[in-house]
Order: sequence, then structure tokens, then C-alpha cells
Amino acid sequence: MGDHNLPDFQTCLKFSVTAKKSFLCMYRDSVSKEKLASSMPSTCDIQLKRAINDAYPGGGIKVTVLNSPTASLDSLATTHVKEFEIVIIPDINSLLQPDQAKLVKIMRDCTVAIEKAQSTRIFIGVVHWNNPVQPSGAAKDGDEAGKPAPKTRIFLPTSLRMGAWLKHKFWFACAPPYLDFESSTESSINTRANNSIGMAEEEKQEPESKRSIILNEEANLNDVFVGSTVRRYILDIMVHLRTHRLTYNAKAGGVYTNSLDDVVLLSRLIGLHSGKMFVSPSHVKEASRWYFPMHLELVQRSSMDSSLLYGSDPNLVDEMLEKLAKIKCEEVNEFENPLFLESLVVKNVLSKVVPPV
Repeated sequence: MGDHNLPDFQTCLKFSVTAKKSFLCMYRDSVSKEKLASSMPSTCDIQLKRAINDAYPGGGIKVTVLNSPTASLDSLATTHVKEFEIVIIPDINSLLQPDQAKLVKIMRDCTVAIEKAQSTRIFIGVVHWNNPVQPSGAAKDGDEAGKPAPKTRIFLPTSLRMGAWLKHKFWFACAPPYLDFESSTESSINTRANNSIGMAEEEKQEPESKRSIILNEEANLNDVFVGSTVRRYILDIMVHLRTHRLTYNAKAGGVYTNSLDDVVLLSRLIGLHSGKMFVSPSHVKEASRWYFPMHLELVQRSSMDSSLLYGSDPNLVDEMLEKLAKIKCEEVNEFENPLFLESLVVKNVLSKVVPPV
């Protein structure tokens, strides 16, 4: 994963299945709202289901797509899981607040069931995003009547329009699987279909090996050592993110209490994935680049900037945000990452916080 790229889907799926955590998948919007609102499965839902089935063929993982959110959520609340289930939520941004609250309750109940080892159900929320149009320049003299008030001018809109209580139920955000079909070394989604007949025997043995890998990773996860200095390093990163110039300080920048445990768990997975039985600062940096961009709450308009309390000029803050919005608009297209600015904030913090020796 690059500094400003979204993590690849295959690795995120592997980590989330092992840790039993839910995550988001970011799809660039190329379909109409009418199609998204229909009960027919969309292309992204089919791709996600195919990617999961190819990653765990015959591995005992059930994949469910919520076609009608309200009715499907009601059925999920009353259905007991007997096997590992992955629930795909199409266009999670379109959920109404009552449905969001219902989903939060279902996810909380699933977490309790996982802790009691009763059942396992995780969720993949599909987020459709599109790069907004570059903001227009500031109004010239004499054009103040047509200029919106600073409190209503949003320069940095977020692509995640769900409530914070629901967003924090998800672990991180990743790229869609089709972006990594050709380049990913972790998955053989495309190449498996083109393999020779001599690979048939290996494919028959793959389900058992996949299950053993999952079980081994779950068994070894708690054995990965995390030192006290590494935990302090994560806490220092959290503090700097909460007080960063571009994060919304009134909401602690979106860095909430459980972030420490989540980053420790993700760091352990990254360390285990790289063949280490301990967590190093480099693993923490990688985990931070994966985890924090989705959770950050950035300043969207001048009224959200805490520097106004100390005498900053709202018009100057608006100009700064407007320039950042133009940069974001250009870089989002290059990296195909709607969370580019958030990842830039994380990179800036990681360059300032001194890791333990």
C-alpha cells in the first residue's frame, strides 16, 4: 500500500476475517441513483461476493447481500448465525437514521456473540463516492451579496455521510477488489480461472489450507508481543491526530477511545503477516495509515476551526480550506482515494511523532 492509496481488498478481507471485524469498501460512483435504489444486485455487490468466494472457496463462509435495507435488517436481527457469515451492505451512505441505528444495534449484538464464541458475522459496507467539482474562487469586491455565509460554506465535504456511531463500528476502508485483480500478490482471483489443468489438484486442497491458515492466525494473534513503548507510541499518534490543525477538535478529530485497541490488533496482524512475533514501530505506522483516515473528522468550514477562538480571521481560514479543496480534488483523481486528505494528515503526524528506539 502506498502512502496515499487505499489498502487492497484481499488483504483487508484476510485481516478482517481473522480479527472478526467489519470494514468499508470504497467504490467510485459510476451508476445512477435509481439503479442503486433497486433491489437487483449491482456490479460491485457481484464483484465483492465473487472476490470473497474466490478467496475462501468452500471455506464455510456464507455471503449475504442486503437488497432491501429495512426488510433485510429486520430479518438479520432475528436470524441466528450458524456459520461464519459476511453481510454486504450496498450503498451504506443511503441508509436513513432509523436504519443506521438498527444496524448499529445488530453489529453490537454480533460483537457480543463473537466474544461469547456463539457465532460470527461481519459486515462489508459499500460506499459510493465521486470526486466533487473544484470549488469556485472567492467572491470579488462588490459580489458579497452572492457569497454564502462562512458558516454554510463547506469546502471539504466527506465521502462518508453516515453517523459517527455507525462509522466507528467499521474497522477501516479499502479499495474495491477489481483494482487489484491484476497486481495483487495476495490473491489469485483472475489467475485462478486461467490456470492449467495441472492446478486442479491444488485447488481441491485449497479450502482446507485456507481454514488452517485462519485458525493458525487466530491462535497466534495473541502471542504477538506488543511492548509498552509501542503502546505509548500509538497513544502519542492519537494525541497528535486529535490536536492536528486540520482535525475537528470538538470531536477529538474522530479518534475515539477504542482506537488504541484497534490499532494494536491491526499492528499484530501486520506483524504476523510479515512473519514477526512482535510489533515494531514500522508495523504501527502501516496500521495507522490503514486505520485512521476513515475515522478522522476534518475541518470542513471556518466555523469548525478552533483557531477562531484565538482571533483567526474566518475569511483567511476559508481561503486556506478552499486551496486545500482544490489540491484534494486533483489528488483524489490520481490516487483513486476519496480519503486522500485524511491520509495526508496521518502521514504528517507520523513524520512528527518520534517512534521508540
